[in-house]
Amino acid sequence: MHSYLSILKIVLYGRSAGKILLATLFSFTFSIAVILCTFGLMDGFDRLLKSGLRHSSGDLLLTSRRGFFQLSQTLSKNLKSIQPIAVAPVIQTEAFALHEGVSKGVLVRGVETENFSKATGLRLNLSEGELVIGVELARELKVSPGDEIALTFGSGNEASGNLPSVRLFKISGLIKHGIYQKDLRFVYLSRKDLAEVLNVGEKVNLVILTTQETTIPLVSLDQVKKEQQELRVLLSSDFLVRPFWSEYSFLIEAVKVEKLSISLILQLIVIVAVFNIMAFVIYIMEKKSQDFFFLRAVGLSLNQLLRFWLISILLIWILACLGAYLMSLLFNWGLANLSFLQIPGEIYVLSSLQIHLDTMAYLTVYIVSLIWVLIAGLFGYWRLKRRPIMQGLRQEFSA
Repeated sequence: MHSYLSILKIVLYGRSAGKILLATLFSFTFSIAVILCTFGLMDGFDRLLKSGLRHSSGDLLLTSRRGFFQLSQTLSKNLKSIQPIAVAPVIQTEAFALHEGVSKGVLVRGVETENFSKATGLRLNLSEGELVIGVELARELKVSPGDEIALTFGSGNEASGNLPSVRLFKISGLIKHGIYQKDLRFVYLSRKDLAEVLNVGEKVNLVILTTQETTIPLVSLDQVKKEQQELRVLLSSDFLVRPFWSEYSFLIEAVKVEKLSISLILQLIVIVAVFNIMAFVIYIMEKKSQDFFFLRAVGLSLNQLLRFWLISILLIWILACLGAYLMSLLFNWGLANLSFLQIPGEIYVLSSLQIHLDTMAYLTVYIVSLIWVLIAGLFGYWRLKRRPIMQGLRQEFSA
């Protein structure tokens, strides 16, 4: 350790060497941070999108081609064949929300709060004559809990030719799904209230099934796909079974494909940073070559020099990885708190973004960067090794 510090003092002697090292370290740190944040944004987008969709749709959605249907014993028995954690019958219809001259088309869901909360993870506080709306809808209508809004409905499933009905409801709370369009469009009533408005009795037109805990993020969708196929076999052709991500499946697939292609492109940034490291190595070799050759002449072996370069390269890599990690935390904080980093939800689907990095993402980015930096270290060792001691000394002392 003492010999390493002695050689390091020789290498860093003078102002320019230290400044170039800091610039090299910063460029390498920044390149790793860019890749980490890109990975984290894509994984975070995927995670938030799936989470937001599950918080509105459970795992599977059951509808009928004929519209409203009765949740019969036979149907209930078939649904229980996949051993769901929760089965939530829902009445779903379209309406207009009105408040002080502002109107907005909304999707109204009549739910049983206990079953629905268990199926989606959303906690709804609903009583008779009350509703819960999305946070973005509340912002559009400029309302808050305690205010009243009017909902304009059609007159039932088979009475579209009749005049619409208008009902006043009190807002009991706001809900956030994490999906901008759902926060802007979804309104929740008690199932009893909506059944009375539409005059459908005990019939429903949507059943939400949840087969896995909503508190645990879904990494793989294979289990849900398997359960979807099982239900399709059991149910008649009148029923449609869709997974919760069906309306955004193209987006989930696109993120998966783009993650690989963008990660390959971003390696160019790392390569540029590695060239900076190589430039630093060349600079040190040329600037301190006399000192190195003198050390070798008085007994410093090539193995000791190799050990010095490897330790230095590993220290640069460790510091860069630590700095990149801190930069990713800073950027994640900025996404949550800085207004100029906020994204328009109407374009990017989500109400907000966050960076999510798992162990595999860290290992992938750090190991690839280590390979590149080792190449730079071996390049420096090769430059030193290919010049004999006496040749180096003659060149340096004759200069």
